[in-house]
Amino acid sequence: LTFVLLATFIAACSNQSATTATDTTTAEITTELVTTDTRVEEPLLLANDNARHISDDVKQTTSADSDLLISDDDLFLTEDDDLFGEDNSAVGPPVPVISDPFYYFNVAMFHVNDKLYFWVLRPVAEGYKAITPEMLRFGIRNFFKNITMPIRFTNSVLQADMPSAATELGRFAVNSTVGVLGLGDPALHHLDWHENDQDLGITLGKYGIGNGPYIVWPVFGPSTLRDTVGRTGDYFLSPLTYLRPERLSFAVQAVDKVNVTYFSLGDYEAFTNAYLDPYERMKEFYVEYRAQRIASDE
Repeated sequence: LTFVLLATFIAACSNQSATTATDTTTAEITTELVTTDTRVEEPLLLANDNARHISDDVKQTTSADSDLLISDDDLFLTEDDDLFGEDNSAVGPPVPVISDPFYYFNVAMFHVNDKLYFWVLRPVAEGYKAITPEMLRFGIRNFFKNITMPIRFTNSVLQADMPSAATELGRFAVNSTVGVLGLGDPALHHLDWHENDQDLGITLGKYGIGNGPYIVWPVFGPSTLRDTVGRTGDYFLSPLTYLRPERLSFAVQAVDKVNVTYFSLGDYEAFTNAYLDPYERMKEFYVEYRAQRIASDE
């Protein structure tokens, strides 16, 4: 009986140990499975989160790109579009209208002046350059600018530009004395008094008078009806007009013309070589230049 009881006790203990071991193993396996599931779920969660971010970025990019898309209708001109119309995006000063009723006369005078320049003025100016020192040429230019002061002074007054009128008087006084009859320009170099380069054509333009017909005069070159009237008025304002005898007046003004031509040698040649139709370009350039002079001084 004792042996039987002992055997029964040993068997019971063995069953309990086996059950405990089994439970321990089952718990370890369960823990391992949970850990494994957690390790698997973490990348999946990260992947899903990244996928959501990528989806949002794609939606934003698609929305931005849709703003850049051009519909097929935008590729074609509408009724309001004018392929050959003027570009009104930049509004600038109005382009002056050029009236040229004397076209054939003007073209003829243009060619006359062209030959006059190449056959007379340029050779004389080049010879003048060869026999006169540069200082004398600058002195002669200053002299004629100084002696024609009444033109600039009168037009400054007519334009109600009293500061410029006073400057012209001051320049004349200084240059006629310190500058030795205007051969020098100490008013500019020492006092910084600049001349107010005005004429009656600009004054009339400021009064609102239009260009009128375009005219090319022999010797004098391009002009308009308004500027022709202005040039006539300036002629009577110039002291050179009243030199006597008249031959002296013409001779002095011829020297001025040659001296001015010297300072512009090469300009006319470059101009005529740059354009297929120099007459038309000269007309446009002259009218535009005068319009700019009038506008810039207003």
